[in-house]
Amino acid sequence: MKTSHWSAVSAALLAVSALIAPCALAVPGNGNGNNGTTSMIPLVPKGELSAYPSVVRTGTKPTLTWNILYPTSLTVPNPPVSINPPGTLYSNTTVYATVQMVGNGITACDTTRDLMTHFVDVRIKLNSGNYKQIFYGNPAAVVPSKKLYIKKLTANQSLDFGASYVINGASTPFYTTLSSNLQLVSLINGATIPTTFPLHQSARLKSYLSPYLNATGTVNIGPLSVLVLMELGQTNRNSPCFDLQDVVLLVTFSTKHPNNGHGNNLDGVDSSNPGNGNGGPNGMIDPSGGVDDEIR
Repeated sequence: MKTSHWSAVSAALLAVSALIAPCALAVPGNGNGNNGTTSMIPLVPKGELSAYPSVVRTGTKPTLTWNILYPTSLTVPNPPVSINPPGTLYSNTTVYATVQMVGNGITACDTTRDLMTHFVDVRIKLNSGNYKQIFYGNPAAVVPSKKLYIKKLTANQSLDFGASYVINGASTPFYTTLSSNLQLVSLINGATIPTTFPLHQSARLKSYLSPYLNATGTVNIGPLSVLVLMELGQTNRNSPCFDLQDVVLLVTFSTKHPNNGHGNNLDGVDSSNPGNGNGGPNGMIDPSGGVDDEIR
């Protein structure tokens, strides 16, 4: 009796899965606001398993070769994305960038202010183009799970961010990641927030930023994520109010388009939904027309 190649591989996979299942890991914070209840480490490693010979006799054992594909990060010698301080993001290879709003709340050292009257204007710039608005609203308008911006970047492209806020009809100065005054900074996992005081121990620490810091105050996010912190209400870096949390963005990079094919594009519908024609699950017509958003 002979055992097929696929039978051998399937049996090996079952054995590997049995060994892996008890090894679920937990870490303190994963960049998703869940306070570390879910690990950033995949429960099942990704890779390739091959068996030689491909056909074996009963009672004999094939040689199994397991090649693990280790996840990359932004801290490796040649990262897929680099940061030009204080905050410009540069792609070194083809990646997809996704931008989400973690939270906003501008006090400007005045705790009596009504934050709901402060509307932040957040913009993004690709390469040398113009800044385009990706968010305008007060804290109540923030939906952390919403993807404000999705873009395929090829090698040697850049992303910059800028923001201001509007109060009583007047707009404050527009600060960007290109400025050297550290009003906006981009930080990777393990970085320390460049404030003159330990922000993680301050009573001013915002609830929306807290899950993205560990017990020592360093940034705790995914290996391919960047936290963009903005200070819009204070210019004196020595002030305890210069806390870089007026606006917090999470930028995540991946090698595949983050769209899952269920109408989560910027316009809320998806022309590439299988079986849904030119509309999304909500029955709307895709404003993008015949463009397949998943291959942008």
